[in-house]
Amino acid sequence: MSPDDLVEQLGDKRSRLDAIRQLMGGLNARELRDAVVTEEMFEALVRGTRHRSDVVRWWSVQLLDHCPDKRAFDAVVPLLDDPVDRVRRNAVHALGCRVCKPNSDSKPDSTVMARIQSMAAQDVNAKVRREASATLAAIVASS
Repeated sequence: MSPDDLVEQLGDKRSRLDAIRQLMGGLNARELRDAVVTEEMFEALVRGTRHRSDVVRWWSVQLLDHCPDKRAFDAVVPLLDDPVDRVRRNAVHALGCRVCKPNSDSKPDSTVMARIQSMAAQDVNAKVRREASATLAAIVASS
């Protein structure tokens, strides 16, 4: 099965867990932190961030959150403007969480920081505002 087919399966509850195992090599947080994602799988997950299905976008962000690669960080940034609240919330989480990727040294530039600050103050969804505030705190703490 191709990596793009596996990313497509993230949208289906029945096949999601198997797809995650094949894409990332594990399921739980510990396994995901130790995952080694092939270039082909990584690129498929990045394409998944632009998928028409918000479920696939959410899961693509969720999995990229465990990739310490700077390119994963960059792929998630556009989702700060996703029309779906839970995708925005997951994207802002992924930009600041060091628990999910303790070996990452990626930090938002000033433009992204300004966007996260705006989300913390003004996002229409309270959960997104709270997550953006937590992300800001995590970024400051890791600096």
